Amino acid sequence: MSKTVLIDPPRGWLYGFPKPIPQDCQHRTLDWLVENGYPQKEIDNYGDYFYCRYLQVEEEDVENTSIKSKG
Repeated sequence: MSKTVLIDPPRGWLYGFPKPIPQDCQHRTLDWLVENGYPQKEIDNYGDYFYCRYLQVEEEDVENTSIKSKG
């Protein structure tokens, strides 16, 4: 079974997070967050104290969560 990394920024639930972040985007996290609906203003407000929680989950769990959250 393959693993997926979810990213969960502060107050991310307001913007549809946690979301799976592609492995090739993990080196440009802040840009990816903004491209995927997280406001730059939130990042700026936290300044040096901005952090994200990362969760590694089974890919099947991500698919089940996506289905539940859409409906």
